[in-house]
Amino acid sequence: MSDIGYNDNVSVGNRTFHIQTATNKNKGVVRCEVFESGRLITTREVKYERREHPEANASEAHIHSFVKEVHLSTVDEIKFLFKVAERIFQVPNASSLIKLGLLFLKHNLIGDAIKSFKKVLSIEPGNNRAMILLASTYIKLNRNDEAINLLERVIKSGYSYADVYNKLGLAFLNKKNFVKSLNFFQEALRINPNYGEAQYNAAIGYVQSVLNDRSSSILPPPSIRLERARQLLQKVKTQNKSFGDKEGKELERLLDRSELEQAIRLMLNLKDKLFPMDTTALISTSFYLKFMYDGVRLTEKEIKQYEQELKEAIEEKPDYADLWNSLGIVHLIQCRNLFMQALNEFDRALEINPSYEKALKNKKLVENDGKEFLILLRAILK
Repeated sequence: MSDIGYNDNVSVGNRTFHIQTATNKNKGVVRCEVFESGRLITTREVKYERREHPEANASEAHIHSFVKEVHLSTVDEIKFLFKVAERIFQVPNASSLIKLGLLFLKHNLIGDAIKSFKKVLSIEPGNNRAMILLASTYIKLNRNDEAINLLERVIKSGYSYADVYNKLGLAFLNKKNFVKSLNFFQEALRINPNYGEAQYNAAIGYVQSVLNDRSSSILPPPSIRLERARQLLQKVKTQNKSFGDKEGKELERLLDRSELEQAIRLMLNLKDKLFPMDTTALISTSFYLKFMYDGVRLTEKEIKQYEQELKEAIEEKPDYADLWNSLGIVHLIQCRNLFMQALNEFDRALEINPSYEKALKNKKLVENDGKEFLILLRAILK
């Protein structure tokens, strides 16, 4: 069987995205890539089921259908994202803008995410969530002073959580201010001793400090710093299943040989694998925007898809309260749709027999309750 592929250009406003999707039959995955102006924006890989079938054509047809579905869902998501963005910016709402920014980040559309978070701060200057997200985005762009300014404002407001100190540590680490960086990582770990990402960042900080500021009179001696890095990496390895023995042994070898540049390079390369963006929470985010801004066009198939995605996410992370909450909302929407379906069926009964009193009574009850359901859903989602 040869590889199967699709290519499409998607125009939104004055921008054009190129989306290409293809199978890799050796790996058994479908890879979808999104480009803008020739630059790769984001990639997504999905495993496909290799069905054994007595006829090869039937098996290929199944995979062909799956590839097409992955491709079209990406095309639709890009179109939807910018359509919703236009609507939200016409009547700005802080909660919706934050959710929009998160989805832009998911697709690595950094400039659009920054625009969304800045818009939040233009209408709610003290919105800590927007400041933290904007600061995180600035850190990715190495705009560290802007990030530090925002995060310090967050702390002054009384919002002193571990993730804020971890991000401050990252900003100062980028600036090679190892003393402040390590102090902030340590504060994050004082608040949450099991914070794996802060442990890992602190380990990087200790190793980088030995490489770039070996003779520091403020930090501990290099040997102690490297030992602390080893201890922190061991804690991360114990907690994080993605941290394999092979990577752990390679890091130990590099540190033992004082090959610090290679060790830092490996640690940075591993970081996204060990601490990826949590896309499970974005299922709820995407559903919220779809319902609130395009609810009229929300098909039963799409609702079923969200329901399935949420159930799969709950199997993986059963302690995520947000996922359970979103699944409850999906089921309420399904209830409302059944009310609307019942209304059509009562109408059909009255077309057949206009004097059918019981059907008329049922229709009036459903009409009233259907309106109440929509009001209820909008109230829950606000």
